[in-house]
Amino acid sequence: MKNIETVKKHSVEYIKALSYCMKLSWGASRYYTILRIICEVLRPLLSIMSAFLGKYLINLFTGTYVVQDKYSTSIGLLVCIFIIGFLQRGESILIQYMQSMHNNILNEKLAMMVMDCSVKADMEYFDNTEYYDKLQAAARDSYSMSSIMWNALTFLSALISFIGVFAVLWVANPLYGILLAFAAIPSAIVSTKYTKSIYNLSMEQIKSERKKGYFQGIAMDKRYVQDIRLFRIGELLKEKHFGMWKEIFVKQRKVSRKRTIAAIIWDCLPEGISTGIGIHIGFRILNGASTVGDYSLYIGLIGQFLYACSSLTMTFTNIYDNKLRIINLKSIFEFENHILDHGKMELKEIVNIEFEHVSFAYPNTTRMVLEDVSFHLHRNEKTAFVGINGSGKTTLIKLILRMYDPDVGKIKINGIDIKEYRIESLRDGFSVYFQEMSNYCMSLKENISISDINQGGTDDEVSDVLKKSCCEDILEKAAKGLSTDLTRIFEEDGMELSGGQHQKLALARTLYRRNQALILDEPSSNLDPKAEHDIFENLKMITDGKMTIFTSHRLSNISLADRIIVLEKGKIVEDGTSRQLLTNNGRYAQLYRYQQEKFME
Repeated sequence: MKNIETVKKHSVEYIKALSYCMKLSWGASRYYTILRIICEVLRPLLSIMSAFLGKYLINLFTGTYVVQDKYSTSIGLLVCIFIIGFLQRGESILIQYMQSMHNNILNEKLAMMVMDCSVKADMEYFDNTEYYDKLQAAARDSYSMSSIMWNALTFLSALISFIGVFAVLWVANPLYGILLAFAAIPSAIVSTKYTKSIYNLSMEQIKSERKKGYFQGIAMDKRYVQDIRLFRIGELLKEKHFGMWKEIFVKQRKVSRKRTIAAIIWDCLPEGISTGIGIHIGFRILNGASTVGDYSLYIGLIGQFLYACSSLTMTFTNIYDNKLRIINLKSIFEFENHILDHGKMELKEIVNIEFEHVSFAYPNTTRMVLEDVSFHLHRNEKTAFVGINGSGKTTLIKLILRMYDPDVGKIKINGIDIKEYRIESLRDGFSVYFQEMSNYCMSLKENISISDINQGGTDDEVSDVLKKSCCEDILEKAAKGLSTDLTRIFEEDGMELSGGQHQKLALARTLYRRNQALILDEPSSNLDPKAEHDIFENLKMITDGKMTIFTSHRLSNISLADRIIVLEKGKIVEDGTSRQLLTNNGRYAQLYRYQQEKFME
């Protein structure tokens, strides 16, 4: 009873896998899906027809098949065989073409699905190892969808061939088909068992594969070139990569070796049965019970039958293998976002921002990053959040933008809970320079305009914002002006930037974006003193009359602030102007003296 339930369960999963892949195939291209099904149905029928025509032709040549006009009949049979051969060859070429085109379309569709899943996932999932493993496996396994769909069609072709040949063999001798069918069963069982084992092992080794790839990536990444040479860690990276590879390889070899030995043993059984059938037919010919044409027909059909069995086994196994991959691929779409976009309101202006007793801990952690935080920000006010690293400054920004939602308390804009606004509308109200700034391997202009792709800015507008961000040095070294690519990864005449230049460029991108409120998270951490001074002088003009929020642990650049809020271990410990806080002689004054003493040394 238990075995019956297991079979039912696997059958249902099998059908679901096939249904899912056919749905993807149909969605990618109805045209190629229909043509491939037609070709796969015709393939076994043409082979069976060719075998029968060959039988009659041989019997005609040997005199067993008697007709009035041997020459006309022979020519007719030869023409039919030629036509079938031509159709088979043409069909084979056509299938290769369709498979290539269809797979290309399908792979792109799946790649877009995985990318869409990634770009829409909550930020918390990118702190989740399980999600990373699933995402990488999904990206890898997405290419298996074309394989399982192709295997499903091949399975259909092999099944038609199996049924057709089995019926012909049954007419000749029922034992032929039965013996050959049963001989193929052990091979199918062994193949299915070890396919599942190999895939499960590959899933277990995803993290190890990621680590191996990480060490190779470091060795090839320009950002690490100097460290590798200075610290002489090239050999260490190679040792770590080789160690991970060896660990993976040993386990894979063990499973593959067992599979190979079992396959060699059980795959010999069908060959032995087919040899015995051939001997039996040979004796029937010698006894006059069969013709030479019968021998040609049945030996050819036996070969086709064994091929059909092999294809059924292989495609069944591959579908089973890919069924597991489908389950994994589908699982990445099952991660549910917790930042729900149920808001209906549009954020047309930002008059004020209010935190009401907000507490927050990052998912799957227990440490409170923010604890009972309350403050009120007003339009035309420039506020600096100050504190040492880890005090919660950047987390405030993520909560305002609804990258995360607070565990306790509310965040309001214009007196309305930010959850009431559409997320896109909420985020459109801000332009943000993130501390973990990144630039892109695109043109200089694209690196700026990407922050507001609907603005359609001119070259003059892009150049103007670059100058306001003190990026004249970048413009001077740009060989193709705004068309110059960043980095030389794709273009030889691309431009390599220093850390400070990267930061200025990212800041220019932030300033280019239309906004009602500007957020700058540690905007000058990599800048030299002159660039820092010039940029903040420009910011005074750019941010005039606009709500501005910036964070810093360097107090040398807070002259822009009308108000300073000091964070310590996720709590607000001080709030006021720089002069007031220095007079209070609290935490802000202490941090100020630390940095003042450093400059005085």
